[in-house]
Amino acid sequence: MAFKRSAVRSRSSPPYKKMNLKEICLPISRELEELEKTLASHLISKFPFIDGVVNYVIHNGGKRLRPLLTILSSKMGGYQGAHSISIGAAIEFMHTASLLHDDVVDNANLRRGRPTINIKWGNQVCVLVGDFFYCRAMDILVKQGDMKILRVVTDAITTTTEGEIFEIIKSNDPATTEDDYLKIISYKTAALIGSACQAGAILGSISEDFELALKDYGQYLGMAFQLMDDVLDYTSTEEEFGKANGTDLREGKLTLPLIVALKKSTENEATFIKNALMGDVLEKTAFNQVFELISKYDGINETTKLAQSYVQKAKDKLTKFKPSIERDALLNIADYVVLRRN
Repeated sequence: MAFKRSAVRSRSSPPYKKMNLKEICLPISRELEELEKTLASHLISKFPFIDGVVNYVIHNGGKRLRPLLTILSSKMGGYQGAHSISIGAAIEFMHTASLLHDDVVDNANLRRGRPTINIKWGNQVCVLVGDFFYCRAMDILVKQGDMKILRVVTDAITTTTEGEIFEIIKSNDPATTEDDYLKIISYKTAALIGSACQAGAILGSISEDFELALKDYGQYLGMAFQLMDDVLDYTSTEEEFGKANGTDLREGKLTLPLIVALKKSTENEATFIKNALMGDVLEKTAFNQVFELISKYDGINETTKLAQSYVQKAKDKLTKFKPSIERDALLNIADYVVLRRN
């Protein structure tokens, strides 16, 4: 699925149901308890040092969004078994591995308000622990034995990796377009979230039409999730978001709020933004000035509206399903994505 700005029509903001993930998850609270046990049981190593590092990672406040979507999607197809928990755990491990590798690439020092693995134990340990998570994920998928699910998930993680590489190529590049940006986030975020929903749908043995509807729901949701992440990078506090305000800008990442500002700014303003991007260190004063330009040219609101449009697209994919507790949960997750503060 190609994600371009022109593919999503702007709508007036509908009312959103404000719920936190804990409330949304109540119908599958038992499955999520089992998920935590499954995560822990598959992370046991022969070396206590590795156990210590992976426990630090896995108990670092993750939302468990991807396994939550896998479990709910499987139930949408009537599946009631335990394989959805195992598959969800594998996808969570893959997501975690990608974050660890990301932190090395970005030289990040905070994730979810705590020091990153690369800061605590160094880049070598961080990369190899990421590999450990990938290996544990593959072990689960192979033992589960569904070749279609294995293909869906491994294709998604390949796409994620391609997206990360494309993002590196476009780093510090003021010529980055909206289409470039949307391609990056569709690859690096939406693909894996889409695969989480599709894997659950496959377990439910529903028709291909319904399976692809859930996949599309996940991909649209993933687009909205990343768009809001990029809004929160500018608008949330470190206490809320778990990392310093303006981290993307400091890392040379052109996200949509900044791309909008660059597109609308005067020649002098654009030159200032480009110089800020190319500098080795972004001073607080310069960051504040860039943020003022983003606000001046409505970069935050435009990005939020686009996220809302993707959320509506995600919800539209659920209309073909009969009303159910699980469908309500997926609709509520879509609302959560545009209302969240972390």
